[in-house]
Amino acid sequence: MNIFLLEDDILQQQRLDLIIREILLEKRWSVKSMITTARPDYLLEKVQETVDQNIYFLDIDLNGEERKGLEVASQIRQVDALGVIVFITTHSEFAPITYAYKVSAFDFIAKDSPVDEMKQRLIDCFENLLSVRSTGKKEELFIFNNQHTSFQVPFSDILYFETTDISHKLCLICKNRLVNFYATLGEIENLDPRFFKAHRSFVVNLENIAQIDRAEGLIYFDEDRSCMISRRKIKSALEKMNTLNQVFQKN
Repeated sequence: MNIFLLEDDILQQQRLDLIIREILLEKRWSVKSMITTARPDYLLEKVQETVDQNIYFLDIDLNGEERKGLEVASQIRQVDALGVIVFITTHSEFAPITYAYKVSAFDFIAKDSPVDEMKQRLIDCFENLLSVRSTGKKEELFIFNNQHTSFQVPFSDILYFETTDISHKLCLICKNRLVNFYATLGEIENLDPRFFKAHRSFVVNLENIAQIDRAEGLIYFDEDRSCMISRRKIKSALEKMNTLNQVFQKN
């Protein structure tokens, strides 16, 4: 799991960081990374680079902006639909309006809570995240490693990869999040037979294609998400999808 702590009061930040580290030590829970910062932009940048079970502890009032933490949570939800979001704040009165930000906060914890109470509430948050992970069905993972980055995501979540404005930087579009990393589409296509370069800017996961529109030259994954396919690639894509279906039926 990865832990993100966003707090602009340095004393509160240090207090929370210490309590969280004590919990991890006592429970012997392993963590891939822990990001502690006062900068929302830095936290959001790191979220884009991190793929795993994530938990976020966010202050609401940041740098004098009364609802900045809610805005940050909303941006997190755009790339991580399953992460556990917890607000640690003096503004518990904002709890009823979080639905408007569509962030599905797991808990609101008051900053002035006694240490023992806060510690138990934090443990509850971690246990919620870990229980979801342990009870979830085991899925085949796509594991990517190179000199720049490493991550893993379930194959069933991968829709497509697309190029970005930055040379050799790709964006992986999953069902519930986005991942930015450095590689080329050619490298990605060669990693698995389910990956198919449908266009000079896109490699798709053939397993998650819902429809190929020949007239529009588009691949649809669901009602909201699609990408382009070169018309000369349509026949090859359909043939490869058919081959994959036959293989899976035999298995």
